[in-house]
Amino acid sequence: MAKHPLRQLHRYTSLIISVQLLLWTISGIYFSFNKIENIRGEQYLVAPTKPVANTSLDLIKIDFDQAKEIINKKTTLIPITVEIINEPKRGSEFRGRELPLYKITSTAENGQKINVYQNPYSGEIVAIRSAQWRVWDLMWGLHIMDWVDRDNIDNLLLKIFSFVALFTSISGLILFFYKDKNQNNV
Repeated sequence: MAKHPLRQLHRYTSLIISVQLLLWTISGIYFSFNKIENIRGEQYLVAPTKPVANTSLDLIKIDFDQAKEIINKKTTLIPITVEIINEPKRGSEFRGRELPLYKITSTAENGQKINVYQNPYSGEIVAIRSAQWRVWDLMWGLHIMDWVDRDNIDNLLLKIFSFVALFTSISGLILFFYKDKNQNNV
């Protein structure tokens, strides 16, 4: 008893696509149950993140102690160390931000390590990165199928898998209503 060719194709493409469909579903559930404000670290801010006035037209960097003082004033975090980032790094927490940046390693009240990225000229806090953000970033990379940079939603792999998932869904619907002549009515 030969099976319909569409049924065979549907069966194997479903097997291939099911892993990515599962990742899309898991990451989508994660996104829907987590507030983006908490992912961004807004709960650690106590004051607006407006740039600190720098009378030298932003040509002179604030020093490490000033950077820590700004973190103390504008967040609930306790700054520990400050380092300067001058080089871009693929898939980094600070990607998409203009360099140079200060990376201020801090701790929250619960002891959690939080990285704060700050403009070294204006003192503006440009990003806050916690473990919650790192999980979100991992889920985002799995969701858009960009596992390294986690930024490219316009990638070929995502497009291919999206069309394969569409084909699998449509062929599954067709096969649900298709009666195979060799099949017994049960």
